[in-house]
Amino acid sequence: MKQSEAFTAMAEKIERNGEDSFGGAVVIVPPGREDTMEWLIVDSRSDLLRFWVKLKTDIDAIIQRLDDKSRMQAQFGGRM
Repeated sequence: MKQSEAFTAMAEKIERNGEDSFGGAVVIVPPGREDTMEWLIVDSRSDLLRFWVKLKTDIDAIIQRLDDKSRMQAQFGGRM
């Protein structure tokens, strides 16, 4: 998979849904492509605060999962 594919796919989704229904979009592709985040809100009445809260909540969950994984690896000598 090319690194740009997630962005291209999101652009296509946005175009398909039209400007009137756009409520926000996120595409995050970190190094290694693990924990890629992609979502599109198709409610034009979407509220700005809810958009940022959703993004922060999703990012916090990924950070927590990575932190837990790191602690488990450290606890068991890196063998997982």
